[in-house]
Amino acid sequence: MRNFPRSLNCRTSTNAAAVLLGLALVLLAGCAQEKQTGTSTPGSKALKVALLTTGPVTDGGWNQTAYDGLLRIQKELGATISKQETPVPSSFQSAFEGYAQQGYNIVYAHGDEYADAAAKVAAKYPKTMFVTTGGDRIAPNLAAIEFATEEGTYLQGMQAGFISKSGKGGFVGGQELAPVKVAALSFKQGMLAANPKAQFSITYIGNWSDSAKAKAFTEALMADGADVIAHNCDAAASGLFQAAAARTSVYTFGVNSNQNSEPGNVVSSTILDIPKAFVDIAKTVKAGTFKGQTLRLGAASGDVYVVDNPRLEKLFTPEQTARIKQAAADIAAGKIKIASN
Repeated sequence: MRNFPRSLNCRTSTNAAAVLLGLALVLLAGCAQEKQTGTSTPGSKALKVALLTTGPVTDGGWNQTAYDGLLRIQKELGATISKQETPVPSSFQSAFEGYAQQGYNIVYAHGDEYADAAAKVAAKYPKTMFVTTGGDRIAPNLAAIEFATEEGTYLQGMQAGFISKSGKGGFVGGQELAPVKVAALSFKQGMLAANPKAQFSITYIGNWSDSAKAKAFTEALMADGADVIAHNCDAAASGLFQAAAARTSVYTFGVNSNQNSEPGNVVSSTILDIPKAFVDIAKTVKAGTFKGQTLRLGAASGDVYVVDNPRLEKLFTPEQTARIKQAAADIAAGKIKIASN
């Protein structure tokens, strides 16, 4: 430590120390602010953005795409981010409130099941913006994103109807939530459009992570003759792919993200561009133009689309490919009505 000159009296020394201490605190505050704002523009305050999921963000599908969106917000907007896994509904409200109390600007809750808890908390914390992926609750600071997954699964159902030898298909879902049910029914509708005599069984394992149960349900479907099987069960889908991989004559279908590289014969994947939607909403919060509304994103907006596995494109005749392509155009134009029950 550097000493002051002896000629300074006690009062002068005290004043000088106070000045130096004040300068040090200013410098420290500046450093702390620089660390908080990250890559945001000079003088601006970084967004604080949180994500709630019901399962792990390493599931290769639904939850991982949401986390990819959170990471994109961090990269593109310089946001401070946090994520939390809330597997049971009893933890939803406290998780929302915790982030709101910490001053988070946005809390994304990835699933239809978060809607009620989000509405309760949004009313108490008007300065935090809440976004649910699914659900029908909105408020000035609460928005809901509805991805039209069914517009993609309809096309996959057509693919299934064309390639099935047995005429039997199946679906393994997590929980019977509205968007999951609609996606399953649209797959069935598409399969019937390709093969009016087709049979289709819809099953639910009751959760999103039990891969052993998903495997058992898949094996049961195959034992009943199903040779085309779709899913919407998040992390549990690994069990489905594992079971189907043991049968070279069975074909599966991915959802939410590109799962064409999973084991077995994955014909195609319905992609939801969740990262893009998350970034777009975060930009409105940053700009102060956020609106509490239901955002319906589908084929027409380019947010839902099907990616075919190039390895299996040979399964379809030119005529079948043309019919699927025409159906995709008709869905985007609103000419095909997707079944909801």
